[in-house]
Amino acid sequence: MNKKGRTKLFVIVGICLSILLISGLIAATDATSTEQIQQKTDSQVSGDVQGYVEKFVEKKGINTEQINNITQVDFNSLPKEVNIENVKDSNLAIYQINYNKSSEKQDKVFVITYSVEKLKSQGDLIVSQDKREFLNFGFNEKTDKSVFLRTANGVDGSLEKGYVMMRDGSITGISTNLETLSGEGNIEIIIYKNGEQIQFGNSFVVDSAGIKKDYDVQSRGTVEFKAGDIISAYAKVSDGISWKDASTLVEITTSN
Repeated sequence: MNKKGRTKLFVIVGICLSILLISGLIAATDATSTEQIQQKTDSQVSGDVQGYVEKFVEKKGINTEQINNITQVDFNSLPKEVNIENVKDSNLAIYQINYNKSSEKQDKVFVITYSVEKLKSQGDLIVSQDKREFLNFGFNEKTDKSVFLRTANGVDGSLEKGYVMMRDGSITGISTNLETLSGEGNIEIIIYKNGEQIQFGNSFVVDSAGIKKDYDVQSRGTVEFKAGDIISAYAKVSDGISWKDASTLVEITTSN
């Protein structure tokens, strides 16, 4: 594909009538003229879908006033900008948005998602090129001390050792599963960024032996990091608690 017609892919998430979480892609193309694209009148989308799509593309810098029309694309006649192979899900749909990029230039984007007649907004929406990844921390020994958790390859963490971020992004979730053997008190899973504690983690009240679990999520942008920052995890344990086998996932969301 040449530079003039290169396609960028973006990820979106919607909720269908059955509250089923769905995801899709959005492909954006640059047009070089104001030539109008022929539309079929029966391809016009419902008001609910139109409102959802307009709200999404507004996050891409496309104002509602710039939009000329929104139509559903016929899978049997895909535009050259959309390349989909081996799609067998009959619920999949593509929506084309024509808009005025400038007074002399028309542009278009394609939103690829599951076909629904009523789309609802979701607070935990992933937009643009956002990607979710997971940092794996753990500790597979019995101990009665507070310790830094190990990385996926078994390296002991510290204030200076952990995962080095390759892109800018945010910490958006954390989950922990561990086993307590004896004692009473509290266990906290603390996340450090460049050796400084962030105000986000897991916590357990220990009053009996057994398997414990906790998970928390937060919005993108609440705890941000930069490329090159180091993320590590620490288990802070009250005196007298014996525990083992901690598994912690730290969710990060990056924008490119």
